Amino acid sequence: MVIIASVFVFIIAVIFRLLDNSAKLFISNGISVSPFYLSAETVIEEMNKLDDDKLKQKLKRNLLYQKLHKIFTILSIITLMVGIGLEIYKPELIYLF
Repeated sequence: MVIIASVFVFIIAVIFRLLDNSAKLFISNGISVSPFYLSAETVIEEMNKLDDDKLKQKLKRNLLYQKLHKIFTILSIITLMVGIGLEIYKPELIYLF
């Protein structure tokens, strides 16, 4: 059952990745960016150059989404490994089918 929970945690991680639209925010404000996925350092560097407080607030929120995406991705990997270990030790998932 832990394996199934890891899938749900991964789905949450994907949702946070989809909420992170920092590249779109830069492009919509006339700032050219080359990669689609911007690192936190790049976003912070560009934030320091900006004067628009509303845009800075949106970028801070996107940095939070990036951090939550990384946390939930790591959590899903850990729960998947624990789930596989539990299924090897005490199989339960096989009896559901």
